[in-house]
Amino acid sequence: MAKQKSQDELMAEFFRMLMADAQQAQKQSAPHEVYTMDSFPRYRDTDRVLKYTVRVALRGIKPPIWRKVTVPSNISLRLFGDLILELMGWMGEHLNQFRKGDSYYAPAYQREGEMPPLFGRIENYNQEDFTLGDILCEKGDTMVWEYDFGDSWEHDVRLSSVDEYADGEPREIVFIGGKRACPPEDCGGIWGYEELLKLHERRIARKRISADDRERLEWYGMDRDFDPEWLSLEECREIVEAFNS
Repeated sequence: MAKQKSQDELMAEFFRMLMADAQQAQKQSAPHEVYTMDSFPRYRDTDRVLKYTVRVALRGIKPPIWRKVTVPSNISLRLFGDLILELMGWMGEHLNQFRKGDSYYAPAYQREGEMPPLFGRIENYNQEDFTLGDILCEKGDTMVWEYDFGDSWEHDVRLSSVDEYADGEPREIVFIGGKRACPPEDCGGIWGYEELLKLHERRIARKRISADDRERLEWYGMDRDFDPEWLSLEECREIVEAFNS
């Protein structure tokens, strides 16, 4: 007579089956090309390249912190994600991903060794295998770019316009504009940054704050000279120039 399995053994077997199914589904959907942190396609060959105007805005804060650019529609999601990171002012010390519905797009090097999703409800892909035009197709289309899964800085990415390139017009990135400074890294997300801004306002107004709060502001680089409204448009243009070189 066969030995009856315990509840723990049955649960372990159940989860092994789930993980096996999820791994198989991931193998079927995930691209098989190999990329590294520094080696990936900047643009992908497509039959038609359009001029996209895209606005990226940090979600949940007012006045908005935003950047706007024009880019070729065949720019790889990986390069576009790197562009957002640098134009917004993030340091690149944390993970990032695009999200569109139940599909998630992360840099290939970031996905190494990741756990596959359970029940197949989430589809994970490499950013390098897709262009911006694969995901955003029509004016008004949106997706989310998330940076730092702890602080969860979510950026709304919106396709503002779709145009044809004029004859002889360079198919390159162009910085259009932006507003406000990037929050400091690791400050606790939107809620944490807003709390720091209140402390900073009190300090500028020469109202009393504790020694711990002063030290906290200094730690995050928010000294008396910090201006949350300041953005160097020249630095943004230099970033874009480097991406085009």
